Amino acid sequence: MASACAEQSQNKESSMVRRTASVDGVGAGYLLVAALAGLLGGGVSAVQQLGMVPQTGLLAGIEQAHVALMLLFVVVPALVCGFGTLWLPRALKREGTVLPGLNKLSLACVSAAGVLMVASPWQTGATLLWCAGTLLAVMVVLATIFDSRADGAARAPFSPFVWGEMLASSVLLMTVPVLAAVMSYHILNGVAFTPSVLDGFAEPIMLVTLLAGFGIVFETGATVARFSPLPVAGVMSASAAAGSILWVKSVFAHGLVGAATVASLLSAQTLVLSAATLASVLLAALWMAGTWRASMTVKIPMLWGLGFLAVVSTGWISQFMQGDGLHSALQVGTLYAVFCGLYLWRGEGCNRWYPTPLAAVQFGLMAAGTALAIPTLPPVCQMWSGGLLGASVLCFLLTMGLSFTQNRPMAESAEGNEVAFDAAETMVHS
Repeated sequence: MASACAEQSQNKESSMVRRTASVDGVGAGYLLVAALAGLLGGGVSAVQQLGMVPQTGLLAGIEQAHVALMLLFVVVPALVCGFGTLWLPRALKREGTVLPGLNKLSLACVSAAGVLMVASPWQTGATLLWCAGTLLAVMVVLATIFDSRADGAARAPFSPFVWGEMLASSVLLMTVPVLAAVMSYHILNGVAFTPSVLDGFAEPIMLVTLLAGFGIVFETGATVARFSPLPVAGVMSASAAAGSILWVKSVFAHGLVGAATVASLLSAQTLVLSAATLASVLLAALWMAGTWRASMTVKIPMLWGLGFLAVVSTGWISQFMQGDGLHSALQVGTLYAVFCGLYLWRGEGCNRWYPTPLAAVQFGLMAAGTALAIPTLPPVCQMWSGGLLGASVLCFLLTMGLSFTQNRPMAESAEGNEVAFDAAETMVHS
């Protein structure tokens, strides 16, 4: 009897390990899709600015799909699908997401849509396939969150990260079907695909970036900062509802790219931007008020959270002074939110060690590259910016490579960080 119970327990543990590995594999797949889309879209755009992209061929196709790659295949696969698969179950104290088969199907649809977007003339069909995959993914995220409320009698309040994931998924659940309807209308009426047709979907992506990004940033100080989750959840919910309703109403009234009057469409976009900006200011104020009163140590995730706030704040200022700049700031801010979430997930979520000196060097390189990417600076600064951003990505790969190779608990971080710091110091002196 004892041997049978032991065997049953061992089988249960091995089954749990397999499920965890499967979940981590799907989540890593989403992050890989986002990374490839960002590298292809950003890299080819930089080459195009130098006039080195040919008129035909694969590079030309990638350059034409730049808007779609950056808009559809970076923010959502990383902040919602990736973290919703990797981190959300741990935040909810679950073994994994519900409906794992549906989640794998979603990853397959999104991946296939990315390939079709850059390597085929069927961009409208690729957008529809992306819509299908995204809807499947957000339904898995929402089902996992709602199912967690039935796990036990003691229902702990949601963390800021869970609120961000739930509301970002809700925004996509409301807006992605509208985008799919527009694409279906184009197919039925023989309208050719143009990148500008996706410009009108930038507002929902902006809302998703703000909701998921601020959820991650608040999570960096959730355990020690003195702020109540209720005001944070209230501001997030109000911005998600107002922004989604205003955008859907503007699309049904004027079309996705302004089929009626441009002035009416710009007015609706201005309302969405105003709602998102007001929510961002309030959330930033709540975060700073909570962290200011707490005795907090500035750790690696906190650095990336501060970087996210700094980049988004720069976008607000540019938007108010020049009427443009918030969208581009949010694109860069997405990188800071993703790296913040990855370090927070790896360190506090998984309790795994990573070399903090190398992670700090990566943040410094990214911050310097971001500062040199200002369009008003000379072209040579843009080249230096690309080099620094590339070095930052390489530093991140080295950091995560060391973390996953050694795979030791966070409790051993002090000794490991000393070794990594000595190694980095030796490299500098040599």
